[in-house]
Amino acid sequence: MDTNNTEKEVLNSPGCEPVVEDEERRRLLWLMAEYFRTIGCTDIKARLPGFLPPPVLSGTIEDHRPDFTCRQSDSARTPIILEIVTPGMVDDPAAENRWSLLSSAAKLYNAELHFVVPKWSVSRGVIDPILKRRLARMELTANRIWTV
Repeated sequence: MDTNNTEKEVLNSPGCEPVVEDEERRRLLWLMAEYFRTIGCTDIKARLPGFLPPPVLSGTIEDHRPDFTCRQSDSARTPIILEIVTPGMVDDPAAENRWSLLSSAAKLYNAELHFVVPKWSVSRGVIDPILKRRLARMELTANRIWTV
């Protein structure tokens, strides 16, 4: 079996790309990567140019790569798994498998699960209450929802 082809398939699968292509998501991701670097987090991995990408998480339905991972500067070096959510993604049915997998991985690795949303959207208004309701319907818990 040619493992290179398998690796290429995973890297080209939606949600597994090493670099986020969407400009709005990338802008928010840069902001969070800089913030966590500034406060002393380590082992920073991000789906951005110049960063090592986080590893792909294997799911039962789909595989996904988190947008960002790091370790906090606390004594336990608590991991963080972070997901960027744009206004167009907040109601996207395809996000359910991704978010469920990220939540399962957070539980498995004793990590905190964080989401990042823009403070305001012309098309949707305030996003974080919409995301909170959706996560509650999915029975997923976020440790923190950042509004930036």
